[in-house]
Amino acid sequence: MDLDTASREELLRVIAELQAQIAELAAELARRSKPPKTPDNSSTPPAKGYKRKRPPRSAVGRKHGPPFGHPGTSRRRGPPDVLLSCYPEQCAACGQDLADAPARRVGTSQVIELPPVAPVVIEAWRYETHCPGCGAITRAVYPAGLEPQRVIGPGIEALLTYFHEVQHVSYERLAELCADVFGLHLSPGAIAGALARTAQRLEPRAEAIKEQVRASPVLGSDETSARVQGRNQWQWVFQTPEASYHLIVPSRAGAVVREFLGAARPEVWVSDLWQPQLGAPAATHQICLAHQLRDLQYVVDAEHSAWAGQVQTLLREAIHLAHERDAGRCEGAEYKEAVAEIETRMDALLAEPARGAEANRLWERFRAHRAQVFVFLARADVPPTNNASERALRPSVVHRKVGGSFRSDWGAAAHATVATVLGTARKQGTNLLTALYAATGLPLLQQRSLQFTPAQGE
Repeated sequence: MDLDTASREELLRVIAELQAQIAELAAELARRSKPPKTPDNSSTPPAKGYKRKRPPRSAVGRKHGPPFGHPGTSRRRGPPDVLLSCYPEQCAACGQDLADAPARRVGTSQVIELPPVAPVVIEAWRYETHCPGCGAITRAVYPAGLEPQRVIGPGIEALLTYFHEVQHVSYERLAELCADVFGLHLSPGAIAGALARTAQRLEPRAEAIKEQVRASPVLGSDETSARVQGRNQWQWVFQTPEASYHLIVPSRAGAVVREFLGAARPEVWVSDLWQPQLGAPAATHQICLAHQLRDLQYVVDAEHSAWAGQVQTLLREAIHLAHERDAGRCEGAEYKEAVAEIETRMDALLAEPARGAEANRLWERFRAHRAQVFVFLARADVPPTNNASERALRPSVVHRKVGGSFRSDWGAAAHATVATVLGTARKQGTNLLTALYAATGLPLLQQRSLQFTPAQGE
């Protein structure tokens, strides 16, 4: 079409067509130019996030060490186990022998050292006795930890479990570590057998933890993937502030939750929005606000949504209010008034649909789960996030990344049992190796009930 000779109606039609094409291209460009999902605006794992390259310290002019005003701490000296006296042997000026000259102490220097570590072989001799009264023969019983089928003692088995499950040392590297550090030569198969026996002895403790968690009025849960014999399975955690129970099963469905709970019915279930978690038979649910804040941040990044920013601000204010309540700085009528204001503002934000496809999707989510957003404001024993469950799974995630998959079903079950006992000990502030000793038995040389004598022949 020749625009110089076109009529007004033809020019208007061309302009309308061009405007339609521009709008279509703009929509396509907006769709393609959405911001990427990162750990800050989604549930993308932190390990997959972008790590910026930090400039050298000299370039930013920051000093090394703690910030100004930090009180600082230093190691306290303890009473010495070994004392070494350092006397001068001869005069530094003339060379005179100073062996018999009087001296006074002018300084001390203290270090901590480890003695050489070497395995100790303990052999139990079993005796039988003829009763002088009736003539019956009575045979002694081997002490626990010295059974004939054993090769290594309970203390070593607990230590192997600690290295493998807590420090994530593989069987092959653990065999090398034992040989180099302890002078203890074990095959990877022997180590695997020791771990299996330790897990078996930990099962009663794990079952007790399961009952403790199941009886809790407030219960949090989460799950993560696990690879077992080349197949995908799922590691679940059910936890309270005092205990964590783990299990690894092939399913991620709600049947796992129902089987774990049995006849128990928690008052509050804290989780993310995974449907099997929301289907837990609890009186009410608290959804994880940390997940919601990240999803709202994506809407802010993608659509510059004022609505998403307002909801973000409101959720953060609610979490801050709970912290003020827990610290005793906001309570009584003042606290109730603040909670009512937050509830009212939330209802106002959900009164009308939000603009933008991503914002409207979250608007519908919050409308559907409105009663599950601020449960933590009504109960001080309910957290606003499911971060505790994610932290409970973190050691197992690291174990999976370091060691890869479980090669057997018993290996996966053993890991879940050990994770239950050690995760609970970690929450209770108990030394993890001490917790293993308490559940499986002290090293034989530390058991005061046993009487040892130097090895000798008969």
